[in-house]
Amino acid sequence: MLRIILLLVWIGILFSACSPKGEYFKTIYDPQFKVVDRGNLDVIVKSRACALFAQDAVSGAMRSAEFHLRSVIGNQNHRKKFQEVNRYNEDNKICVEMSATAMPPL
Repeated sequence: MLRIILLLVWIGILFSACSPKGEYFKTIYDPQFKVVDRGNLDVIVKSRACALFAQDAVSGAMRSAEFHLRSVIGNQNHRKKFQEVNRYNEDNKICVEMSATAMPPL
């Protein structure tokens, strides 16, 4: 009888660990982004990402901004400059807004 009770408790712990709470551990990218395109390489893209840890949120926002900048610039040769615009908490996550600027190559 004790084995059955322990087995039920163990199964309950396993099921509670696999609940949707695991969603808080993912990095979430905001599909919307802002673009200031003044022609040629004069482009600024602002993007946002949220994660449980600040380092993950910063790297996610940088990757997202770089992706959107590349989609605007295309295959033109350019350098990228990143700047953190804003950092705030939303629910249980840290959200970071990142700006990516295209610059002429060296």
